[in-house]
Amino acid sequence: MLALLPSGAHAAGSVHAKKRAKGTSVTATLASLPPIVQPGTSPAAPSNDSTLVATFAPASPGEKVTLEKRVKSGWKVVATATEDAWGSAAFTPGSGTYRASSVSGGRTWTSGSVTTARWTPEFEDTFSGTTLDTSVWNDQKREHESVYAPRTCARVDPAARRVGEGVLHLGVALDPALAGQPCGFTSTRSSGTSPYLLNSQVATEYTRFFQHGIVAARIKPQQAKGMHSGFWLLPSGTTYTDGVPAMGTEIDVMEFFGETGRGTESIGSHVHYYEANWQKVSYGNFFRSTRNALTSSRRNWWDEFHVFSVEWTPSEYIFRVDGREYYRETKAVSQSMQYLVLSNLTSDYELNQLTADELGDEAQVDWVRVFDATSRESARVTRGRKAA
Repeated sequence: MLALLPSGAHAAGSVHAKKRAKGTSVTATLASLPPIVQPGTSPAAPSNDSTLVATFAPASPGEKVTLEKRVKSGWKVVATATEDAWGSAAFTPGSGTYRASSVSGGRTWTSGSVTTARWTPEFEDTFSGTTLDTSVWNDQKREHESVYAPRTCARVDPAARRVGEGVLHLGVALDPALAGQPCGFTSTRSSGTSPYLLNSQVATEYTRFFQHGIVAARIKPQQAKGMHSGFWLLPSGTTYTDGVPAMGTEIDVMEFFGETGRGTESIGSHVHYYEANWQKVSYGNFFRSTRNALTSSRRNWWDEFHVFSVEWTPSEYIFRVDGREYYRETKAVSQSMQYLVLSNLTSDYELNQLTADELGDEAQVDWVRVFDATSRESARVTRGRKAA
């Protein structure tokens, strides 16, 4: 069965095709990926169907994208879509060998061919039922830390999270054990006082470890600022070797810090490791281009679920949202076993933005999957040919 997948073509406003000029060099890429394209407003069961994502750079949003399958007589058109703001279109084809083309200004640009694969996750949790599977996940013991990732006024506690409605709810709450007591905090950005809080942070710290592959989670972040939701990996034993990232890094697949009021909220992705004396070395950023994944200019991250993933190989990390690549990093690549973490945290540097009315907000995780495989990709730089 062949199906079209939804895209975020309208995130930056109305899509108007910008015609590619004759002779323009275009990089036409077709990538075979696991099922990591699933935007939507509601929880949904994951799929095992392969995803093809065609991307044309520079983009020409609104242009027609044609997917062809190799058959005995040559190439057969099996589906069409339109380029979104990324210059991409996604499909869920059956097995076979495919190529993709985009037409603009009377010219056709065509990718190389890719053969699809069947994807089976080596790990999956869909958070069904009403309780967290504690044979897999544990609440990480983090209490009023003041040095590593300072959260002076918070501790992790299962009372801040729950499972229900098909998702894992990750919240922040007042700490009843220290009710009414003020907590003083100081960071390089701000200082002040805060109530004592409970945070959510669950991990496969003792049960599931991974080394390379594609790690993905379908998440709807929180709206509230003063807290940040995250999906990340830590090295086994939560230990680092000073100056040797190959022995383990912190891989932040996604972080989200809530509403700014400016309509520019972006997803952060980072890789961290440490030199001596906890001197952090970091790569990554907050990527404005991730907003292209939003399905409408009227939608925000806290309105819908998206699949955030990292493809972690021996030589690089590739970060994607709904199958669209926005960051590739070749430095500080871990070669060690690492475990999964899902969290909603209140670090000292953001506490002055947290207000009492926001404590009921939460992030939601629909599912988590790990695929012990890598993508297949074919990219061609072409000046196009005259359209038939």
